[in-house]
Amino acid sequence: MGLIGETVDLSHPLSPALPHHPDVVPPSVTTVAGFDRDGCFAGRWDLDEHSGTHVDAPAHFVEGGAAVHAIAAADLVLLAAVVDIRDRVRGDADARLEVADILDWERRHGPLPGPCAVLALTGWAERIHDRGRYLGLDDEGRPHWPGFAAETARFLAADRPQVYALGIDTPSLDSAAGERAGSAVHHGWLGGRRYGVENLANLERLPPVGGVLIVGVPALVGASGAPARVLGLIPEPDLQPIGGSAASSA
Repeated sequence: MGLIGETVDLSHPLSPALPHHPDVVPPSVTTVAGFDRDGCFAGRWDLDEHSGTHVDAPAHFVEGGAAVHAIAAADLVLLAAVVDIRDRVRGDADARLEVADILDWERRHGPLPGPCAVLALTGWAERIHDRGRYLGLDDEGRPHWPGFAAETARFLAADRPQVYALGIDTPSLDSAAGERAGSAVHHGWLGGRRYGVENLANLERLPPVGGVLIVGVPALVGASGAPARVLGLIPEPDLQPIGGSAASSA
């Protein structure tokens, strides 16, 4: 238990061994200083902007969009709305979080709070120690994993302006099938102050409503994304943030 509640690490530890998106080169690490020679230890990392648990800035898919350093600090601390689609994913590796899932969440918990992040809990993170399973590789080597539906991204962008971020526990906001069809979720969501967080972990430890997402991403100037240490805060009951039906949906 932390100072004001339970803190949940929503990031996978980043290493060259971590399964990565098929288009991402895993990081490499070299030692540049050692205790025996230099009296200290230091290393050099060579990594992709979209390595491990990471942020997709608007600039990733929008020419002239905000780079990572331009995401406002206030937009990196958001209320968390966790939408659980694990039951559907168990029977369909290509399942998507649909508009109907958002509306069902709101019927149960009230309007999406604001400002918030909508986090898709698919259960995919438990596959992280097996690259083939995490990428959902079929017999022909094609990846399969769940994602948001393109219609959901467009709906949230147009009708739920209090949502600033989408997050998911898979390699991409788009399902693998969605990426093969043109990455419509990325195109429909990223822009303005809206960003994404991919490769999350431990989302099942957050409540559907009432938690806080803290996105610790470095302010890399001009970057399309960056690895991040993402935390979930579950406040003590008497410190619970306003959410659900008590929150403004404007």
